[in-house]
Amino acid sequence: MSRRPRIAATVALLTALGLLAGCVGAPSGTPSQAPGSAVSTPAAEATSTPAASGPEVTITTEKGVIVVALNTDKAPLTSANFLKLVKSGFYDGLRVHRVVPGFVVQAGDPLTKGLSGEALVEALTTRQPPVGTGGPGWSIPLEQTGLLHDRGVIAMARSDAPDSAGSQFYITLDAAHNLDGSYAVFGAVTQGMDVVDALAVGDKIVKIAVTKN
Repeated sequence: MSRRPRIAATVALLTALGLLAGCVGAPSGTPSQAPGSAVSTPAAEATSTPAASGPEVTITTEKGVIVVALNTDKAPLTSANFLKLVKSGFYDGLRVHRVVPGFVVQAGDPLTKGLSGEALVEALTTRQPPVGTGGPGWSIPLEQTGLLHDRGVIAMARSDAPDSAGSQFYITLDAAHNLDGSYAVFGAVTQGMDVVDALAVGDKIVKIAVTKN
């Protein structure tokens, strides 16, 4: 049996056991399991449309290119934190460490840097290193952006503590409105959603760059 099918089989087993959904800093799959206190977003203020004039970042992965428009009008703090990390090269070389079909793709943990795809899968099983818990060394407050968890939005992952987001982010594979108000949505995919759909645990983020200010 080749090494790649073995990795794929291991990931499939971990997903089936729910182990890949247990990372600290990740939203859970059902409303009853969502960490932190759900915060209602006033319907009159909620929107799913990113600001057309917002900065644009390009996420280059092993599977292809994803373009994301940030909404700096409604999410100034969260967007600024993300842009700071992008401009420093923080995300370059990190790997996708969580994929829940029909829910989210998650990345941004510095503990994945330097790991092979196989080593990452092993780490998710052994918790050595504890992938899913890493961050930039600081956290930011939960920002009430009023943006909804439609398919293809980007938002900050966090632990049970509302003000614990740092560098980990997720992109929704489908609508996840049970998370609205509890996690800070700060932009949306404008190109490459097919690439997002194709991402798997272990895929590398080659580079994230600001391509439009």
